[in-house]
Amino acid sequence: MRLIEKFISIVSPSWAAKRTADLVRIQAGAYVRNVIRGGNSYTGATNKRSMQNWVTNGNDANSSMLSDLPILRERCRDLYNNAPAARGAISTINTNVIGTGLILRSVPDIEVLGITDEEAQILSDTIEREFLLWANSQLSCDYTRKLNFNEIQRLVSVSQQVSGDVFVLMPWVKRQGSIYDIKLQLVEADRVCNPNDMPDDKRIAGGIEYDDNGIPVAIHIRTPHPGNMLDLSAPSWERIEYYGAKTGRRNVLHVMEHERIDQARGIPILATVIETIKQISKYSEAEIAAAVVNALLAVFIKRPPPSDDVPIDYGDEDEPKPWETNDYTLGTGTFIDGAPGEELQVVNAARPSNQFDPFFVATMKQVGMALELPFEILIKHFSSSYSASRAALLEAWKMFRVKRSFIISNFCQPAYEEFLTEAVIKGRVNAPGFLSDPAIRAAYCAAQWVGPTPGQLDPGKEYEAANKAVEYGFSSRTRATAELNGQDFESVIKEKAREEALMRSLNVSLNTSTFQPIAQSEKNDDEDDNEQ
Repeated sequence: MRLIEKFISIVSPSWAAKRTADLVRIQAGAYVRNVIRGGNSYTGATNKRSMQNWVTNGNDANSSMLSDLPILRERCRDLYNNAPAARGAISTINTNVIGTGLILRSVPDIEVLGITDEEAQILSDTIEREFLLWANSQLSCDYTRKLNFNEIQRLVSVSQQVSGDVFVLMPWVKRQGSIYDIKLQLVEADRVCNPNDMPDDKRIAGGIEYDDNGIPVAIHIRTPHPGNMLDLSAPSWERIEYYGAKTGRRNVLHVMEHERIDQARGIPILATVIETIKQISKYSEAEIAAAVVNALLAVFIKRPPPSDDVPIDYGDEDEPKPWETNDYTLGTGTFIDGAPGEELQVVNAARPSNQFDPFFVATMKQVGMALELPFEILIKHFSSSYSASRAALLEAWKMFRVKRSFIISNFCQPAYEEFLTEAVIKGRVNAPGFLSDPAIRAAYCAAQWVGPTPGQLDPGKEYEAANKAVEYGFSSRTRATAELNGQDFESVIKEKAREEALMRSLNVSLNTSTFQPIAQSEKNDDEDDNEQ
């Protein structure tokens, strides 16, 4: 670091002068704290021996992380591909946050739109039907014609966690057989970088271009991918603005979690646990290798030393001796031919080590703390009581709901709004005022996204608790239905009504699982009344 500062001071004397002034100011401040004020207010700010080797910096978000991002992405991807703990953690998050895909439930604001409940229901059914027509079609939804909307959701979630962020372009592309023109084009984080690999500055940093006020205005996409070994052509960059200059519609969705103010790019979710997971993976591999070696018993054959009285025939002198080939292959039922005079030696590896499991558990608890995943959820092992297991599940779902809300607000909802805009333009959805009034547009675009639910460890207890919450007014049937099975209460009621109508048409009782005919049930009820 000092060599870099010395080099910069030679190139830029003004920077060296400013740096010297900053150091003087810092030292003066330290003197004031230690002498005049009587020391630091916080132990963590002292220069005691335990803190002397703690090297920190006061850089802003981009200065701190942009230079580290390429290696962080590479290492996180390697862990995701090869480390069970990393793969399991990210897969667990995606399975619970996204599952098979978040389902759209259109809920137009009837008060703003001035429509009745019946009209709102008809409008919702129309919107959802049109959305499924687009979302379930790879031809209509995906720019590359490979994925549907649910699969794109999962890929966006995985890419954002492994790479730190992901970009989604929304071009309009006409295709034969496709009603809608809007397409979703995913761009991996590595492709968004500075043109001509220029260094970061206040105008362009991490491939993001800023205006004079520090507001992101465009991204620069490299073609081909920096790691594309199949295309070695000269790279080129395309500048794409976040919002269209004429229409104001969104061209780019930047899906990333912000951890610091003015942060340009996202950080992979495994960044804080890279070293921990890598070391525990090495430890696991070493234990497995040692256990395998211990299981494959290798026997060294003892030979007597040669003597003049009893010569030993080793065959052709030109052929290498067994102990000279250095070809020691372990395997079931194998032996190693030793040199003359060697003793029989069997190495006992004493594996697996008794300390491996406790150490692994302690390490996974630290990883779970960093990823907000309780240990039981992270390793998929529930050995405690029902209360402890349920507490772990509820704690994990706090994080799952936060990440689901993030995906909805940064990807699902914006993509849905752009789709609905095209549906209105094409006249497939009748929405008066949609294109002229932002408030009315927001009312039409109001939606809920339904995904996987926590499930039940003891369904009887949890259904009873939900019934009491509804009975006492602490919850609604709509919310209880969504939390228990992820379904929409209105849809459930309609389906139940159809089932009851079908059972009545077949003269089947609705009050028993024995499918007793209604006529017989009513006859029994009349007999009971007469007896009373």
